[in-house]
Amino acid sequence: MFPVGVAAYVVLFVLVIAVAERVVAPRALPAALIAHRVVPRHAAWTVAVAVTAVETVLAALLLAGLVVSGPSPFVLAGAVALFAAYGGYAWYVTASGRGGPCGCGIAEVPMGPWVAGRAFVLAALALPGAAAPGMVPPLTAFDSRLVVVLLAAATIAILLWYLPAAMAQPEEVTR
Repeated sequence: MFPVGVAAYVVLFVLVIAVAERVVAPRALPAALIAHRVVPRHAAWTVAVAVTAVETVLAALLLAGLVVSGPSPFVLAGAVALFAAYGGYAWYVTASGRGGPCGCGIAEVPMGPWVAGRAFVLAALALPGAAAPGMVPPLTAFDSRLVVVLLAAATIAILLWYLPAAMAQPEEVTR
């Protein structure tokens, strides 16, 4: 129960952080998409809005499920797909040498293997919850075990979110 619960809450917390970062820095993702030269320039804003909408919907549905009774395996499967897509995109941009910022939010870091790795780790963390959603404690089952799950998940989510920035070389960091 503990590892699956921590993993699912890490996914929730990272989705919430991602949405908050997109609200605070709405130009970061479209600018990054333009710099990567994968998405056509005229479609960058549309793709950025779509990505933000998907993150928002997944975060809201995951939170709603955790408040009511437990997460939906379909929502967590959606998170697996989203993060796997992010990882594949980051890997492609990095491997093709296109570079540019990651578009992750306020603290822009260059697209690189740490961005791709973080996305793949998040996809892997969402997988156990999708496979066994009954193992994720809902917020209504508030007890000391849930507090430990939430504290561990918050710590891991923050560390994962800032991993690419922490691993970037100072001369690579862009603002």
